[in-house]
Amino acid sequence: MDKTVQDRPSSSFNLALFISFILLGINLAIIYIRIDQGLRTIIADVFYPIIDFLVVASLFMVAKHSGIQSRKSAIAWGMMALAYFVYACGDTIWAILEVVLKQQPFPSIADGFYLAYYPFFLVGVFMLTAKPATSGEKINTILDIGIVMIAAVLVFWNFLIGPIALENVGEPFLYQVILLAYPVGDLVLFGALLLIINNQSEDRDRRSLLLLSGSLLATIITDCIYTYQTLLGTFISGSLLDIGWTASTLLAGLAGISHWAASQSKDNMAKTSTSRLPSRRWIMIRSLLPYIWLVAAYALLIKGGLTELPMSFLSLAVGVGIIVGLVLVRQMIALSENRRLNVRLVSMDKYQLQAAELRNANQELSIEIAQRKKVEQKLSYDALHDALTGLANRNLFLDRLGQAIESRKRNSKRSFAILFIDLDGFKVVNDSLGHLVGDYLLIEISRKLKELLRSSDTIARFGGDEFEILLDITDGESRILAIAERIQAAIQSPFLLDGHEVHITTSIGIIQNITEYDQPVELIRDADIAMYKAKATGKAHFEIFEVSMRHQINSRLEIENGLRKGLENREFQLYYQPIINLDSNQIIGLEALLRWLHPKRGILLPEEFLSIAEESGLIIPIGDWVLNQACMELKAWQDKYPFLNNVSVNVNISSKEFSQPNLPGKVVSILQMSGLSPKNLKLEITEGVLISNYSRAREVFSELRDKGIQLQIDDFGTGYSALAYLRRFPINTIKIDKTFIDDIGKNQRGVGIIRAIVAMARELGMETVAEGIETGEQLSELKNLSCGFGQGFLLSKPLDWETTERVLTDQRRN
Repeated sequence: MDKTVQDRPSSSFNLALFISFILLGINLAIIYIRIDQGLRTIIADVFYPIIDFLVVASLFMVAKHSGIQSRKSAIAWGMMALAYFVYACGDTIWAILEVVLKQQPFPSIADGFYLAYYPFFLVGVFMLTAKPATSGEKINTILDIGIVMIAAVLVFWNFLIGPIALENVGEPFLYQVILLAYPVGDLVLFGALLLIINNQSEDRDRRSLLLLSGSLLATIITDCIYTYQTLLGTFISGSLLDIGWTASTLLAGLAGISHWAASQSKDNMAKTSTSRLPSRRWIMIRSLLPYIWLVAAYALLIKGGLTELPMSFLSLAVGVGIIVGLVLVRQMIALSENRRLNVRLVSMDKYQLQAAELRNANQELSIEIAQRKKVEQKLSYDALHDALTGLANRNLFLDRLGQAIESRKRNSKRSFAILFIDLDGFKVVNDSLGHLVGDYLLIEISRKLKELLRSSDTIARFGGDEFEILLDITDGESRILAIAERIQAAIQSPFLLDGHEVHITTSIGIIQNITEYDQPVELIRDADIAMYKAKATGKAHFEIFEVSMRHQINSRLEIENGLRKGLENREFQLYYQPIINLDSNQIIGLEALLRWLHPKRGILLPEEFLSIAEESGLIIPIGDWVLNQACMELKAWQDKYPFLNNVSVNVNISSKEFSQPNLPGKVVSILQMSGLSPKNLKLEITEGVLISNYSRAREVFSELRDKGIQLQIDDFGTGYSALAYLRRFPINTIKIDKTFIDDIGKNQRGVGIIRAIVAMARELGMETVAEGIETGEQLSELKNLSCGFGQGFLLSKPLDWETTERVLTDQRRN
C-alpha cells in the first residue's frame, strides 16, 4: 500500500474536522447576525436538522465498515447512529412546529424523539465498551460508577429534578413528565460517560473515545442549561445555547470518523497492544472521580443542613452514607489487591527489583530535571513579562530603555522615541462591566499594539491601564506622530468583549528624542508628564513633551504642598455673596466662597487652586473646613443679631465630598457642634456631581432632607439637565446658570430657557435663583419672569466677614 492510500483515512478525519469548524462558525454567525429574531429562528431551525442528518449518515457509514472487523462494534455504532436519527427527527419536527405551523414546540411530539435519543445512545456506548479483564476489576468498575452515579443523582435531584417537580406541580401530567425526563436522560448520558471512562475499549483508537466523551459532556451541560431556562421560561430558539447541541452532534460524528480512520490505518495492528493501555493521567482521573463526587455529596449535605433543599436532609444523609459505604468497600478491595501485589513483588528476583527501581529513579530524575528547567525558564520569563498580556514589564522595559540610551551615545545616527499610553475611562469599564471584561480589553489592546508596531520596537505594560512603547526610529521622526495617530484610531474602534461593545480612547505622551537623557526613569517621568498634559486637554489626544510641562508639574506640586500648609496655618478665609429676594430686595441667604490668603501671592480665587485640591484629595479636609466655618460664622451672627435667624448659608459640595459614605453624618455633626439650625444650611450640588454619583444620590438626598437640610442644584442647564432627577430627588432650589443670564438683552433664546426653567420649578414646587446678575436690564427681565431670587455683582460682590456683617445690619436698619 503506497503512502497516498495510507494517508487517506487521516485526510478524511482532517476534512471532517475542518467542515465541523465551518459549521460551528456558521452557527455562531446565525446567532450573532444582526437580523430579526424570527428570521434568525427560521434559519437556525433549518440549519440544525441538516447537521443532524450529516452526522447520522457518517455514523451509519462507520457502523457498516465496523461490521467487517467486529459485529459488536458495528451494533454499537449503529445504535448511536439510530440515536442521532431520532434526534434529527426531533429537530425536524421542532422546526416544522415552530416555523411552519407557528406553534410552541415544547411540549410536543418532538420531545418524544429527543427523549428516545438517550436509551439508544446508552445501548451504543454499552456495546462499545469492553468488559473488565478480571472479577476484581469488574467489581471496582461497578463500585466506581455506583459512587459517582449516586452522587450525581443527589446533585441532579436537588438542582434540577426537584426544583422542576416543585415548580410545575399544577401543570399537566404529560408536561411534568417531559420536563423531568430531560434531566433523567442526562443522568443516563452521564452513566454512559462513566462507562467510557471506567472501561477498556475494544476500539483501537483512543481519540474516538475522547471525542465521544466530549460529545456526551457537551450534551449533558447543554441539556441542563436548556432545562433550567425552560423552567424559568427564558429559553429562546436560535440562541447561543444551540452551539452546545451543535458541538455535541459534530463531536459524535468526528468520533465515528476517527474510529473508521483508525481501523483503515496500515499500522493499526502494531499499535493495538499499546493503545489499549490507559495512560497514567487517565488512570489518575478515573481513580479520583469517586472521591471528587464524594466531596461534592458532602458539600451538598452541608448545604442541606444550612438551607432547605428539594430533598430532605435525612434522604441526603442516607445517600451520602451509601456513597461512604461504597467508598469503604472500594478501599478494602484496593487494600486487598495491594497486599496481593506486595506478595508478588516480594517474590521477584532481588536484582530485577533493584534494576527496575534504578530505571524508575533515573526516569523520575530525568523528568524532574526537565521540569526544573521548564520552571526556571518560566520564572525567568515571568520576571520580565506581564502575566496578563505577555508584554514586557517595567523591569524589562527599563533595561531596554537603558540599552537604547547607551546605543544612542555610541551611534549618533540611531534615534529612539518614547510613547506613554494611558486608557481614558478604563476604571469605568472595570466598575461597570467587571474586572474580567477589563482584563479582556487589556489583552485585545496589547494584541492591536503588537500588530501596529515592528519587532524592533518594545511594548510594555506598566500595570493597570498604562503602556509604554520604545520606538526604534530608522525612517524619520515623522513616523512617531503617524504611529501615535494609528494607535489612537485602532483603540477607538469598538471592542466586542463577553457580549459587550466597549468604546474607549487613549491619551499619549511622546518624547521624540532621548538624546538629552542619561537615566531611563527620567524618560519615563517626562513621558508621563506629557501624557497627563494630553489628558488635561480633553483626553483622546497626544502631546509631545516640552520642558515647560515639567515646570507646570512642579508648579502644581508647589500649590499642592501650599494647600497642605495652608490648612495647617489657617490661610483660608470665607467671603460671602448675598442672595437677594428680587421682590423685596432683602437678603435671604449668603453663598460661602473660599479664598486662599497665600503668604506670597496674596488672595487666590478658587479657580486657581480648587482643581488641584480635587485631584490630590485635599478637597475633603478643605470642604470640611468650609462647611464648619460657614456654619459657625452664621451662627455667631444669629446669636449677635437675632433678626438674622431666617438667613441661610449656601455651601458648595464637590464630587469627591459627595462620594464620601459619611457625608450626611458629617453634616449633622458639624451642625450640632456649631449650633446652627438645619433649616439655615443649604447645600449646593452641581448637575455633574449628581450624575457621577447617581447610584447613591437618592439615599444621600433622603438622609439630608430628613435632617431638615435643603438641597440646591447649582449651574442648572449646563449640559446634564433632566426632568428625571428633578422629579426623583428632593431638590428645593434650582440655580440658573450665568450663561443664560448673559443672553438677556442679546437674544430671546436665553430668555425663553429662563422662562421655561422658572415655570418648571414652580410646577415642581421649587425655588429659582438667578446667578451672575450684572446689569439693570437683566435684573428687570428676571423680575418680569417671576424669578424669585438672584445674586451677582450688580446686587453685591463677594464680601469679607466684616463687610458682610455690616451689610446685614444695614439691611435691618433700612
